[in-house]
Amino acid sequence: MVKDNMNAKEALSYAIHAEIEANEFYLNWALNTSDAAAKKELEELADWEAKHRDQLTSIYEKRFNEKFQPVPGLTVEPALKVKTDEFKDVYNVLRIASTAYITELTSSEYYSDLAKKFIEDKELNKLFSDLSDMEKSHMQIMLERYLRLREDLNGPLML
Repeated sequence: MVKDNMNAKEALSYAIHAEIEANEFYLNWALNTSDAAAKKELEELADWEAKHRDQLTSIYEKRFNEKFQPVPGLTVEPALKVKTDEFKDVYNVLRIASTAYITELTSSEYYSDLAKKFIEDKELNKLFSDLSDMEKSHMQIMLERYLRLREDLNGPLML
């Protein structure tokens, strides 16, 4: 997923684009659901992504002494895109939690790979390591929500 020849500027730019896309996805989904609980979950997810975007943008602008400009038409790698499977008209919090869990897992792995790539650059290594850890904590939150919601809907989970 992480290109060998990717430099720091490209890595930050790509990460910002991934966070922008995730934020927009969750916001658009929130706008298109009438389920109040789902809307709340989606808005919280969008807020997480916006905070990551803002953090990455701030570092980009300080590091390169230029304003971040989104690249028109840049396609974020499919593995980093929020996965929706076949939602059709069904917008429920159980699907949101499971979708968000996979998205956070993929993002955590991506940031972990970037941290390893930039091991010699202490600032970027720490940034990407911290983002990976944040995504892991989001992943845990979504797993707990999923299990709680599933139990509420179907009774205790039998393993």
